[in-house]
Amino acid sequence: MPMPPLPSAFICPQCGWQRTTTPASDALRLNIDWFCRCPICQHTELETRPANRTEIMRARLTQFFRNTRF
Repeated sequence: MPMPPLPSAFICPQCGWQRTTTPASDALRLNIDWFCRCPICQHTELETRPANRTEIMRARLTQFFRNTRF
């Protein structure tokens, strides 16, 4: 059975942009679950590392509040 990948942090060494992703499935969506270039400066050499607990919680809270309608 397919398993979703672990949460990852993507960091652009050129401009400092950073994004943490928490994929819901093994089907990764470009520029949502996976980044191949920086959306700000278009730099293609992004640093990728496993996300730490703080980054994961921040990403999940951001996603929760983005999807909640009051």
